[in-house]
Amino acid sequence: MKKPDHADVVVVGAGASGVINSLVLAEAGLKVVCLDQGGWTQPSQHPHFSRDFQHQRHNKWSPEPALRRGADDYPVEGDQSHAFMWNGVGGSTNIYAALWPRFRPSDFRKGTEHGLAPDWPITYEDLAPFYDAADRMIGVSGLAGDPAVPPVPDYPCGPLPLRESGRAIGRGFDRLGWHWWPMPAGVLSESRDGRAACNGCGNCASGCPRGSMAKMSVTLWPRALAAGVELRAQARVERIETGPDGRATGVVYIDRTTGDRVLQTADIVIIAGNGVGTPRLLLLSENVQHPNGLSNTNDVVGRYLLHHTLVAAEIWVDEKIDSHMGNSGAVVSREFAETDVSRGFVNGFNFNVVRTGPAGQTAIGSFAQRPAPWGEDHHRWFARHFSHSFGAYAIGDDLPRATNRITLSATERDQDGLAAAKLHYTPCANDIRMMHYGMERLRDLARAVNAFDVAVTDYYENGVYRTPAWHLLGTCRMGDDPATSVTNKYHQCWEVPNVYVCDASSFVTGGVVNPTSTVTALALRCATNLAKNFQNLRHATRTVREYA
Repeated sequence: MKKPDHADVVVVGAGASGVINSLVLAEAGLKVVCLDQGGWTQPSQHPHFSRDFQHQRHNKWSPEPALRRGADDYPVEGDQSHAFMWNGVGGSTNIYAALWPRFRPSDFRKGTEHGLAPDWPITYEDLAPFYDAADRMIGVSGLAGDPAVPPVPDYPCGPLPLRESGRAIGRGFDRLGWHWWPMPAGVLSESRDGRAACNGCGNCASGCPRGSMAKMSVTLWPRALAAGVELRAQARVERIETGPDGRATGVVYIDRTTGDRVLQTADIVIIAGNGVGTPRLLLLSENVQHPNGLSNTNDVVGRYLLHHTLVAAEIWVDEKIDSHMGNSGAVVSREFAETDVSRGFVNGFNFNVVRTGPAGQTAIGSFAQRPAPWGEDHHRWFARHFSHSFGAYAIGDDLPRATNRITLSATERDQDGLAAAKLHYTPCANDIRMMHYGMERLRDLARAVNAFDVAVTDYYENGVYRTPAWHLLGTCRMGDDPATSVTNKYHQCWEVPNVYVCDASSFVTGGVVNPTSTVTALALRCATNLAKNFQNLRHATRTVREYA
């Protein structure tokens, strides 16, 4: 087995959390090695330059590895739901929408609010300065002053154009008296740091070859490499090694270009493999000392998978609103984000109201899952509907349940013979009531904009949840109690004090918004604390509750 030079820190995963941890620690003078099982996604590989770019979104550019079946993917065996992730440098930022709303203060204290979920071990106020710093680091566009959230500084870039679709949506919310605000986004409204501003091409769903979206391979990895991070792509980590004292000694990975196994030793191991990959790696790392998987004596690793609940509508209006143009997000509404038990459920949901797709996607019904009719009525229907619609997602804060989890598959294997992840997820009765309530509010919105057509999609039908909101959260959650969490509030594993888990698996609850803003803020907080206290922590034999 090959054994390169020892590192201060080895980071597993080169997505948003992995690059931020790598960058901050390298700029603090530490020797950092980052490993990712995938490769680089070059601008020319994006389907924007192909005539069949819309078709590619549904096969090799699908967000679901089970459909994409790329060379860098590993299988995810699912019972009723799907996984949204991209394996490679930059992680899922290669293919996400880059919507950037923050959590609200109440999202961190659901235990205090209603007791059906635990409180986070940190507060919004703890994370706020890291939200601000991550926004500056990445170049977020937005408009300060949203009355539904605590005050924030001016965003690094001004808000993206609202366009006709956004104005039509806003008028509907105004008629209802509901909150709405321009969606903050990790998309440049103006050129910055050598990256071009968004040109409104409308194909955000397949990533951004221009670098206008915050694709981490373009935004932060060049800076991390310049700081001295050694990034090894095509390096599939198969296990974390531990020594007699129970501490991690490093990781074993497969060099997928040569087939060699390599032992990379390090003082600190940071896992940033997403809500599926991270618990999978901890479970794969079982040994005599850790027969249930690494840091899993309490059987919490992989449990409490959160996806967000989801219902959606495509809404068509008479006016032509050019909804095939612009970035994905238009407006965000937090009108129903807070708990109101008179609605019949706890927690709430957020409206992400977005533009719809180009011509091909309109024809096949990719948003509403209702295709245009075939035959003599096709062209009349298409002329009436194309560029006249917007989409609205009601994204809800699902309750954490121990039975929703990631385990190892008994049958599926990846290309290197490692057990695949198996995903189990079913919403509870509270979440189903919330989804049904959200569907009725979507119909209210359609009436408010005088829609001539609306298609509401209920993803939970006849006891089958056909897809969740795709996000992969909560499977290695942080906490104050070692019996019910995997890490402490600094992302340090309770049982293995030199292993840190820092990605969306750290979430305790899911909030009602896309997770990337919170992922980046948590990563910056984790790395800043670790860099400041590294000399005290590199040889730690116990988990600390407070840093010096």
